Order: sequence, then C-alpha cells, then structure tokens
Amino acid sequence: MKKILTVILAAVLGASFVTSQAWAQTAGTAKLEATILDYTGSSGASHYCVVWVTTEAGAFIKSLRKQGPSSWTSSQWGSHCSTWNTARATSTVLDGYSSATATSYTGTNSPVILTWNCQDASNNLMPDGNYKFWVQYAEDSGQGPVTTGGLLWTKGPDAATNTHANQGVNFSNMKVTWTPGAPSAIAPTITSAAPTGTATVGVPYNFTCTATGTAPITFTAPGLPTGLTMSSAGVISGTPTAAGTFPGTITAANGTLPNGTKAFSIVVGVVPATIGSIGLQGNNLIMNGSGPANGSYTVQTSSGVNSGATWTPAGSGTFDASGHFRFTNAISPGVLQKYYRLKVP
Repeated sequence: MKKILTVILAAVLGASFVTSQAWAQTAGTAKLEATILDYTGSSGASHYCVVWVTTEAGAFIKSLRKQGPSSWTSSQWGSHCSTWNTARATSTVLDGYSSATATSYTGTNSPVILTWNCQDASNNLMPDGNYKFWVQYAEDSGQGPVTTGGLLWTKGPDAATNTHANQGVNFSNMKVTWTPGAPSAIAPTITSAAPTGTATVGVPYNFTCTATGTAPITFTAPGLPTGLTMSSAGVISGTPTAAGTFPGTITAANGTLPNGTKAFSIVVGVVPATIGSIGLQGNNLIMNGSGPANGSYTVQTSSGVNSGATWTPAGSGTFDASGHFRFTNAISPGVLQKYYRLKVP
C-alpha cells in the first residue's frame, strides 16, 4: 500500500511540474553546432542532411534544415533519412537553411551551425522546458546516421551551454547554446478599485491607484474634480474647490499596449460653513462656527461690504472631526468697524 501511495504522489508532483513549466515562456535563441565526420559521398548530389527539433519526449516541432533534392518524394526521404521523415509526419514547414545539393560537408555544410528562435510552425513561442535537436545525413545507399537520442538542452530564464560527447565516426563537436532574450514587457493592469466616489468641498482627498506590469508605469486621470491632481505614480490628492459630479478615466501606461484603464465618477458635495457666534475678549475677536469635518477654511476681513471692497486674509485653519472651529483675531484700537467672512476652502 505504501508503494502505491508513493507512485501516486510522484505522478501528482510530476503533473504539477509540467503545468508550471508550460506557463513560462522565455524568448531567446538556441544555437546548434555539430560536425559531420565520415561521409563524403560518391557525387555532389549525394550530400543530403536534415536537422529538426522536438520536445524532450520526441514530439516533432519543426524542421530547421533540409539539404537535398527538391524532387525527392517522402518515400525517397524515408529510404535515406527515415528518422526525420517519420518524425515530421509529412510536415513541410522549414525554418532556416535549405539547399538542393552540396559538393562536400565543408563550409556551410559542416559543421552544421544554425539558430532556432524557439517558435513553432505557427510562429508561437514555445514554453520553457527541455528540447532536443536532431541531425541526420544520407548515405549513398540506405539509411544515414542520426544523432543518437537527440541533443538535449533546456530553454528557460538562465543561459546555458550543453556540450555533447562525440558519436563514433559520425558526429563530433556537438554543442547547443541557449541564450535567453530580454524579458518581454508586460502591459499594465490596474489592480486597485475605482477612486472613492464621494468628496467634499474644502476637505482634503487622497487615493492611491496601483497596477501590475513592467515598470515604470505612469498614471494619468483627466476628469478629476477641480482642485485634485494625479501624480505620475498614481496618487490622487488635493482639496476639491467646486461641487459637482466628475466622471473620468484613469490610464496606466508603460509603452506596452494595451494600457490599463479604470473608469471613475467622483461626486463632490458641499457642507455649508456658518458662523455660530462672535464675541470679544479684550482686544481679541473670538469667532465660533461649523463646516465640513476636517475641511479647511479661510477668514477674511474688510473695512466695507460694498462691491468694491477689498478682502484680506486674517487667518486660516481646519474644522475639527465634528466640523467645528474657533478663530481668534486681534482688533487694533481705534478701528470703528470691521467685517468678517468665512470661506471654504
């Protein structure tokens, strides 16, 4: 019983590993190098060679080199390079070098050097994991040699070079070099909720917008209430100065499309500011009143209240959490009259 449980656990862990690997996709290039040793052939037309790539399990992905007569049928390829012909299952997709004839396996023909961009026949980037390159060349009669077991290498976030042992009189100097490219930029996605939908004239407002994606991410938000601004880092702050309904859209951008967006609508209300009482304590005027909780206010003075009167700031402050305030202002001796007004903010 214990042995059966162990096998099941191993199977589960294996399935989990394959699933996590399948999601990772690192862009990059895999370079194959292999020297063909023994075959010179009886004629120039006899120098044929194929290269292909499979998964570690042997699932065919794409042919990377096909050097041979274009007139050959699948049956003829099967007679000389059956390992490739069987693996490709009639696929004619070719990524890389193609030539009908060669006079020798020197120069561009040996060593075989090619680079694969790790895309399948539909130009989709293959997931990270283990892959194999295969090389087979034709003999004058019958099957030609093929790299035994394939040349295994790993595609992932880390660069690697796999050197493979020589294979008798057929192949030598076999090497696969994996070079990951720069990580692909990820478009931004706004992860925070829409900004708080209510605000009050005179009361400071603050909200932070967040997003995932490749940094740096820049935020913009046209349509904010008067008095509010958004920093490029995603912080909405300020003090609303006008009532109303303000719809808009937050946009997060990093140069990779699509941008992240989040619609909002902020309703700014007004809490009336009132002067409750005014009294004197010596030469000081004491003013009490109410307004928006935690909001800011300004007290102004003037010598008159006609349309041409000039109002000057006498002081400012903040309503407490209950919306109350107390303001003190010194009155100069000899001033016969003085007018006050309360403004929010």
